[in-house]
Amino acid sequence: MKIDFVKLHHPIVRPLIAERIDMTSKERMRLVMNGQQPDRTPVMCQLAGGHIYKNLDIAPIDYWYTSKGRAEGYIQIAELYNFDGILVTPGTNGIDPNLKNEIKEIVSLEDGHKIVWKSGKETIIPPDDSPRNVNAHKGRLINISELSESEITSWGQEPVPGHFLDPLNYVLERKGKTLSIHGEVGTVFEKFLELLGSFENGLMALIDNPSRCLEFMNIMNQRIIRLAIAQCETGIDALKLSSPLAGAGFISPQQYEKFVLPFEKEIIEIIHKKFGTPCYIHTCGAIGDRLDMMVETGIDGLECLDPPPLGTVNLEEAIDSIGDKVWIKGNLDSVNELTKTPEEIRKIVCKRIEIGRKAKGYILSSACSVSPKVPPENIKVLYEVVTT
Repeated sequence: MKIDFVKLHHPIVRPLIAERIDMTSKERMRLVMNGQQPDRTPVMCQLAGGHIYKNLDIAPIDYWYTSKGRAEGYIQIAELYNFDGILVTPGTNGIDPNLKNEIKEIVSLEDGHKIVWKSGKETIIPPDDSPRNVNAHKGRLINISELSESEITSWGQEPVPGHFLDPLNYVLERKGKTLSIHGEVGTVFEKFLELLGSFENGLMALIDNPSRCLEFMNIMNQRIIRLAIAQCETGIDALKLSSPLAGAGFISPQQYEKFVLPFEKEIIEIIHKKFGTPCYIHTCGAIGDRLDMMVETGIDGLECLDPPPLGTVNLEEAIDSIGDKVWIKGNLDSVNELTKTPEEIRKIVCKRIEIGRKAKGYILSSACSVSPKVPPENIKVLYEVVTT
């Protein structure tokens, strides 16, 4: 039986590899990431943690503070929306299995829960957002001259925690044969900005002492490389490099070339050489002026491409510029498009697929994370469109 591609709402712009109707999501995503056309456009969105928690029946402590609960959240939400892939976000240290034992009391509130820790600290868990600490102590602003190389080296040499891979291994065991499973590392640029107590302080350091910044970032990048290698050793299908702060809202193209590009390129070159795992970069907001430099990192794919007004990327123009070099994931505005009516969303999605299929490969996705405010029925429209 042959598939009726006319119903897929997009032109055929590359040779079709698959005419099977039993293709798995894993196979479908692999074809797209190799620049080939599968049976249909794959769907895979990144979702805010609060969106997952809000729309699933998982206890707050299990979801936010256990690896198994977090992994179950990823799996159940992927099943709810018929996604072709799952992004597992382990963070920098994963979820410590002993953390749950530090809880003294869980109090039900009118709007969420409160955790009272044995240490005396308190954490509020809203019904649709990430936990936030009550009266959290704000870190001291640090001048880069106060940091010693030994301190940075110590951080850079920290071993990968034994529990770091727990959520990823759980998801791979449950869904690794049928879905495309992606790991993630936060890039050194974001980690460096956090190091000095505030983003503003970190950005000023780039101007005041650029050579010192580069020295520290080079040391810090070695730990991020180890985190990336650890995930790729599990057999993930792709690795996402999360670099949300590297857009034009924070730094110029010249600063991007100096403080971002070489470190991301180093990670990608190592992962490609050791594993051949596809790598893609996630940068939010205004990146229309640096798409060519992002490609210079050696990436296989590019995520977000926020359209106006959230960002500065016109998908058609981006494909004309870089569409034959990398596959593209995203460009659906979670704030201004996915909050419309389902019928309006269908029209938007059909048009986006028509444009996206002209690229080397296209994965239908929200540009950035789907907000908790977006109704589940709106996200379900994406799968409905690609399968009708």
